[in-house]
Amino acid sequence: MTPGADGLALFGGAFNPPHKTHRRIAEQALRQLPVSGLRVLPVGDHPQKRDGDMASAADRLAMCALAFAGLPRCVVDDRELRRRGPSFTVDTLQELADEAPRRPLFFVIGADNLPLLPTWRDHHRILRLCTVATFPRVGCPVDDRALRGLDLDDGERRRLLAHVLAMPPDDVNATALRQRLRAGERALPELAPEIEAYVRAHALYGT
Repeated sequence: MTPGADGLALFGGAFNPPHKTHRRIAEQALRQLPVSGLRVLPVGDHPQKRDGDMASAADRLAMCALAFAGLPRCVVDDRELRRRGPSFTVDTLQELADEAPRRPLFFVIGADNLPLLPTWRDHHRILRLCTVATFPRVGCPVDDRALRGLDLDDGERRRLLAHVLAMPPDDVNATALRQRLRAGERALPELAPEIEAYVRAHALYGT
């Protein structure tokens, strides 16, 4: 952590289920970004995350508590799960900015989501409220070409390209993990044992 840093990293996602790469991303964000803490934010009723294969809010919250347990300066924040109706990133960012107006916010997303950022509600306001930090994903380069033609101004593009987490590209796919669990595969190396145990104990994803 940068000496004297007081920013806050925000790591949102479905976490359906949370896997080992999620924890590595959180660890790298805490190491690399000028932050004193990180919030894990499981999504609630997210307009772009609606399908019939989503574990309940209670189960995803419980799995996140297991997945990030013992990680210093990391807190699982359930505000999006408690929010009624559709949950938008811009609303969460505004809430956190209002709670601590002088604290810089860093929002961590995957490189696969970077080209989709302009489709998010009030994406220009998102980019004013926080600094987006991208983690690499296999097959999704973070470069000027990836941002070409998107509804972003030059300053937004520069800031997006300047904040990339220094870690190997991630290729873990939660959809594939759920399919493998449903097919009866056991001891998945991408899942911490306590997460797989929870999945099986609660008969999630067709197990």
